[in-house]
Amino acid sequence: MPRIKEFDYEQKLEIARNLFWEKGYHATSMNDLVDTLKLNRSSIYDTYGNKHSFFIKCLNSYIHKREEEYKAMSKKGNSPLESVRLVIKNVVKDMVLEAKTCMSVKTTFELGKTDEETQALLNRQAKTSVKLFSSLLQQAKEKGELAENKDPEMIAHFIVASFSSLWNADILFKDKKLTQKLTDHLISTINT
Repeated sequence: MPRIKEFDYEQKLEIARNLFWEKGYHATSMNDLVDTLKLNRSSIYDTYGNKHSFFIKCLNSYIHKREEEYKAMSKKGNSPLESVRLVIKNVVKDMVLEAKTCMSVKTTFELGKTDEETQALLNRQAKTSVKLFSSLLQQAKEKGELAENKDPEMIAHFIVASFSSLWNADILFKDKKLTQKLTDHLISTINT
């Protein structure tokens, strides 16, 4: 008869996700996971798989959480263009408050070119974000909030690509006011 798990699967997944997020995939060892989770190796392997499988579960959990946050924020604006602004500001607010790079951005630079499964997850997330922004921008265009000559899909790609630049600037310059000004500049370019 299989043993009953004596720990909360989601809670341990979140703890591991935060460890991978802080240290990165390569710098996190199985010993780190054992020590941080206070689980033995066999429990980790039986429940989450090897380190790579565990990381993929953590990254997928992070991506799902972020996508849900973006969707919820996109419904709070009084207009489609305001919703775009709110999502962008929320992303940056999280970055500034958490004071750590987005796990997806960090993982893109660490594993995006070398790990196909990771790249596929990150690609799916990027496409989902582009689709969300593109839809809002198309609605804004139809309501006259966005100039007729603007391409909603291209702007959506630009916004998503800009997130890594904002995180990069925040890390390099360590200036929250500058990060806010860069965010405001990004927003101002949408309809100019």
